[in-house]
Amino acid sequence: MSLSIIETGYLNLSRNQLIMEATAIYLSGSTIDPTAEAVGAGGEPDWRAFAMTKLQRFGLRVVNPLHLTWDTHELGDNLEARVRHSLDLIDQSDALLANLWRPSYGSAMEIFYAHRQGKVVAVVGQPPFSPWVLLHSQARFADINHAVDYLIDEPPQFDPIAWALHNETVSSERYEQLPPPGAADYQFFGGELPILVMAPHATAFFREAEFHDADSFTGSMADLLHRQVNCHSLMSTYCCVADPCFYLDTPMLRALSDIAKAGRIALLVILLGLSGREPTGLHVSAAGPDPASCEELAARLRLRLSSLEPVGSECSEIEPLMRFAACELQLPVLVIRMHKRYRMPRLQPEPFEQIVELMQEFLKETGQEFLRSAS
Repeated sequence: MSLSIIETGYLNLSRNQLIMEATAIYLSGSTIDPTAEAVGAGGEPDWRAFAMTKLQRFGLRVVNPLHLTWDTHELGDNLEARVRHSLDLIDQSDALLANLWRPSYGSAMEIFYAHRQGKVVAVVGQPPFSPWVLLHSQARFADINHAVDYLIDEPPQFDPIAWALHNETVSSERYEQLPPPGAADYQFFGGELPILVMAPHATAFFREAEFHDADSFTGSMADLLHRQVNCHSLMSTYCCVADPCFYLDTPMLRALSDIAKAGRIALLVILLGLSGREPTGLHVSAAGPDPASCEELAARLRLRLSSLEPVGSECSEIEPLMRFAACELQLPVLVIRMHKRYRMPRLQPEPFEQIVELMQEFLKETGQEFLRSAS
């Protein structure tokens, strides 16, 4: 499976540009009535293609629920899973653009949910609008052009700290819950950079019949990096009855195997917590089919993170997962273990923001190198 990416000068983006690129717009609704005026350039009725093209041209990310990734095809007729997938995508977004030219129950519920989650809601439809729409949207238009221009001119401000706190609050409700029948205990978000950031302990887990607490905010970090650099992300979302770092026959590792076999990733980065008993608060270790190149990647990452504190290199507790990814899947693997002080954005926002920015820089630079070598 080939990978493509629009050249956006990742290595030279300013902070404002990074915030703009991380801002995501969710598209809700069916096709706009082709008889409506000013649908798009040349009267094109495909509002999704028009909105995506224009929003992306101005640096905004677009979340289109109709664009199914490899894993969403497996949802099949599981209605609860499909609804949960859409709600998760709204959680990943900062604004919702809803087409109400052909009103639907789904769009109405997505508008209600997005508004309740504090998202910006812009609506396109035929005035006069229902009181429900008026109360659950910030802007309403009869023209898709004007709606898209509104989101471009006044994009929702993406605050990484606020977003991580909200995301973790939602996730923490499922820390110790087992997944509902038929649901997976993990979540995958696809990107374009050929790097997968994995948070296998984002929720609680069992190992050898012992219960272990979640590595808080590792899942939110993986989500955040996915948003900021458009890499892939994979994290636990419910309590895992079998630790995916220790046991190989788990749903999350089967998903990892499927993603790797599809040829979508060239590097696996695993985020974990670190106990306070370690002499340093940051550890980076590496494994892979080419030990020399893997260690070179690890050394570059350690060098970046060393601006925070000295970085250790020991990480033996997840050897089964590292060995599986390196030997069975033939992937280079980097494992980053972080003390809790880097995972407390409410009490210590600066260390959290610093380590996320440093990992973001590393992922962009490394991902671009992989893309150039593959072209």
